[in-house]
Amino acid sequence: MIFCTVGTHEDPFDRLLRALDALPGDEPVRIQSGYSTYVPTRCSAEAMMPYARIQSSMQEARIVITHGGPASIMQALSHGKVPIVVPRQSAFGEHVDDHQVRFARKIADRVLVILDIAELAPLIAQYDERVAGLGPSTFGPERARLFAMRLDDLTQRLLARP
Repeated sequence: MIFCTVGTHEDPFDRLLRALDALPGDEPVRIQSGYSTYVPTRCSAEAMMPYARIQSSMQEARIVITHGGPASIMQALSHGKVPIVVPRQSAFGEHVDDHQVRFARKIADRVLVILDIAELAPLIAQYDERVAGLGPSTFGPERARLFAMRLDDLTQRLLARP
């Protein structure tokens, strides 16, 4: 199963959903589609998923595909997955600027980054080889899991403030 999360930013990410819906083969694809307006016909999609369902989907997935949000990327890494990162781009109306592109480029030695959506299907077909080509990293699952736990703790403390 392939799992994709596009986050909760209010702009649609239809470009990614269309590419996922057009993937060849019959591997199931589950999508947290956020505010996207495109409705997939081949993939299963939910606009918003509970946090626990996102985590279990990431754990279950063979491949995790995520937008360029740091928390989503770190969550995938904390599950031992090397995510395919498709950053939202302002040129497509997916975000207000290209900060996700800049962040993805900074971590491209630890994740697989797609800027041209036409590269998604070929990358999925070569996923195992491309992941093996990344080599060892000090930014593996344990460090990502610790980061995700600290981020969750910080978020909870901020939400608890009056």
